[in-house]
Order: sequence, then C-alpha cells, then structure tokens
Amino acid sequence: MTQNQLNRAVSRATGEDYDLIDHRGFSLVDDELPLQSDDLEALMIDWDQIQAEQATAMFRDRQSHQAA
Repeated sequence: MTQNQLNRAVSRATGEDYDLIDHRGFSLVDDELPLQSDDLEALMIDWDQIQAEQATAMFRDRQSHQAA
C-alpha cells in the first residue's frame, strides 16, 4: 500500500479531509514484530492535547480579576 492509498483509506474511514490526513502523517506499522505497550505509546499522538496546547485565549480570564 502506498502512502497515497493509506491517506485516502484513512480519509474515507474517518470522514476527514485528505489534506488533513496527509498533514498528520499516518503510516503503516509492521505487525509481524510484537509491540510492547511502551512501543505503542511512542506511536500515538494525542491530537486533542496538542490542539489545547496551541490554543490561545481571545480574552483574558475575567474570573481571575474578580474581588474575593
């Protein structure tokens, strides 16, 4: 399977845009070699965490400035 075929398959399966899938860099994993749980964690990306770290607030937190 080529990278293009993989990206299209993931795009179809998830309903996400092909360009987004291509940008995230999916790859095939060789399933002939047994993986340990530590190995699996290294292969996973928590996109929600990355997005939260990159998010910036539009307004300062007004609650932190309220009188106690």
